[in-house]
Amino acid sequence: MSDNRNYRIFATISLFTLIAVSLTGLACAETVIGFSPAQISVEGNETFKLEITIETDTNVSGAELELSYDSSLVNITSITEGDFFKQGGKNTIFSRGNIDNEIGTVTGIYSVIMGDDMPLEPGNFATINLISNDESGITDIEMKKVIITDSTGASLPVTINNAKVIVGDIETPTANEETAQSQQSGQNTIIPLAFAIMCLYFVKRK
Repeated sequence: MSDNRNYRIFATISLFTLIAVSLTGLACAETVIGFSPAQISVEGNETFKLEITIETDTNVSGAELELSYDSSLVNITSITEGDFFKQGGKNTIFSRGNIDNEIGTVTGIYSVIMGDDMPLEPGNFATINLISNDESGITDIEMKKVIITDSTGASLPVTINNAKVIVGDIETPTANEETAQSQQSGQNTIIPLAFAIMCLYFVKRK
């Protein structure tokens, strides 16, 4: 009887420890990449800028991505490196990517720290310089194939916040039409939670 009670105590402690570790990992290991501003209104034939910002609570060593947009409404004229990976005087290798305003894409944008990684404050990864066309409409500026890596080269879970550009005399989207957001995860967070539920089931049966 004593052994059974000890088993139940041990299993319960293990269960709550597993849940705590799982939830702590979910809460702490967060990397967010997005645009600033997240939404902008411009007139036709107007030049403007968007910054790609990164905020993370873990060491990162590099990032790469692609862009997609409606080239009938906006064109990208150039892309310049920000200071996010240059913090602490770090040297980087930066690629501004290949801009194709015919189909509305930019491929091959990346930056890599030369040397050891380090904790980084939120900052500007790259500045996108654009010009609007003489058309009215709304286009999303979307980041695709986003990969942010740590010092081991492993991909981190990433939350992506895309931008919206309103060109010309167009009604502004209502507040409940939120900026597009997606999430890319480098790990399966369902497995530890499912295991915890199984443990709870067997504890109750004892």
